[in-house]
Amino acid sequence: MLRQVKKHSAGQVREAVIVDQSRTSQDALTKLPLVTKVLTFSPDAAQLAVEGHDHPAALDRAVQGTDFTTSHVIVLDSDAFPVSDDWIERLDDISLALVPGSKSNTHPCLMVFPVRLKSSVNFSQDYLERAHRKGAPDTGRRVGTQLKATGEAVTLLSHTPAFNGYRGSFYLDGAFYHHGHGSFMAGDHDQYKGFVSQASEKLYRKRVLQHRFSLTPLDIAGLFVRYVWRRFANRLRFALRGPVSKPE
Repeated sequence: MLRQVKKHSAGQVREAVIVDQSRTSQDALTKLPLVTKVLTFSPDAAQLAVEGHDHPAALDRAVQGTDFTTSHVIVLDSDAFPVSDDWIERLDDISLALVPGSKSNTHPCLMVFPVRLKSSVNFSQDYLERAHRKGAPDTGRRVGTQLKATGEAVTLLSHTPAFNGYRGSFYLDGAFYHHGHGSFMAGDHDQYKGFVSQASEKLYRKRVLQHRFSLTPLDIAGLFVRYVWRRFANRLRFALRGPVSKPE
């Protein structure tokens, strides 16, 4: 993500503040392009109990606790990045990615807003309700509503599907890509690893590195075979080992 931002920003993005959610990678992260600060916070126990992660609390502390020297804050997921040199020119003063399929819920894969409005943003709003209310908002879903309440003009960015509709989303008319669930593969959350096929992800990552965001008929056939095998293997693993078995 950081390499792509530097490559496609022509110096307009000057610094990056990284939240180390692994809490073990600070040395490696400080060596990445644009990084001026790596933040590591103590886990938020209440949020961890809800979803197994505390992304909202970490983002809130990063945004509110940083003295930005830039005009705007750009919030990006680690699996989201620009693919075109004009992505910044396509942004408005406040531009927020929508969750695919929603007309109001925003997603932190791409959020841009002036530094002067950062105190109006709360990534954790209603997040703890997910513990007992189906459909309660995930990380940053209410940011669009919060910024609209300031009276400022807010642009909500809709998506177009990538990879033939099977995986990923484009924003800004194809200038920005969000893979989605990338952290499920890289993190330590075993309960999430079953949401995506680790074998299929290897194919998607290979295509992304080739700057290809579509699937050939052979790719689709291979993904189908992987899907069937994954379902069978996981059910067999569960039958033999019980709930302690980890999905692949």
